[in-house]
Amino acid sequence: MPLWLGFGVCDIAGRLVFWLWPGKRRVVLCNLTHALPDATSTQRNKIAQGMIQSNLKNYFDLFRAHKMTPAQFDAQVTVIGLENVREAEKRGKGIIVFSGHVGSFSFVSQVATRVQIHFNLTVEPFNPPKLFELVRRLREVDPQTKLVSVVGSELRNVFRALKRNEMVCLAIDRDVIGNGVPQDFFGTPALLPTGAAEIALRTGATVMPVLCYRTPDRRNVLLFKPGFVLEATKNRATDVAQGNARLLREVEKMIKDKPDQWVVLQPIWDDCK
Repeated sequence: MPLWLGFGVCDIAGRLVFWLWPGKRRVVLCNLTHALPDATSTQRNKIAQGMIQSNLKNYFDLFRAHKMTPAQFDAQVTVIGLENVREAEKRGKGIIVFSGHVGSFSFVSQVATRVQIHFNLTVEPFNPPKLFELVRRLREVDPQTKLVSVVGSELRNVFRALKRNEMVCLAIDRDVIGNGVPQDFFGTPALLPTGAAEIALRTGATVMPVLCYRTPDRRNVLLFKPGFVLEATKNRATDVAQGNARLLREVEKMIKDKPDQWVVLQPIWDDCK
């Protein structure tokens, strides 16, 4: 299917889902009232439709990726800030790239190994297991791309990857496995994970904000921002809280920058459930 036609179908389907699924519409709009309190209801309605459309486009990208050649990937994905990755690699302690669920990260990550980045993408298990396995295989269209589950004993693979001075990507804007703690997010407490800060403090890995987004001409951009190291003191609880707060402020900027590509359709705050 041509790209323009596939995205056109996603746009139409996204509008239908928005208007015909009132429960999902309410959740998405509620999330946006927290993230974009100054936006008008008309603006939030338009952004919410865009969020659903972006979700569908991400799956369209995922299912077409296995048919694409490396040259086609390179033509559709622009990598910016690679020098920040190289600088962080010199420390030798691995890199934790963190983000929100913004853009088509599973798609653009396929270019990582072609720019010689050892990339480990954490993925969220879901039901039914057979569908999850299909999506996992599609994300592994590049055989060098490693996927690490965020649950159970698979967390050890994150530490192993960092020890090998590789890159691990963590999304921190949603409590996927139910072990989040209350944290300030857009000015209101929400249950969110603290794993990124905890792992960074434990390993000394560089933490690096990364923003993935789709441009109006249907291209994708993978932007690596300058990395930094979280400072560890004798008070680990305070270090984690302050470190994760710093990470969340960066994620808030990403979401405000590309709100229609924030693909979280689940409730983040208690009043959105």
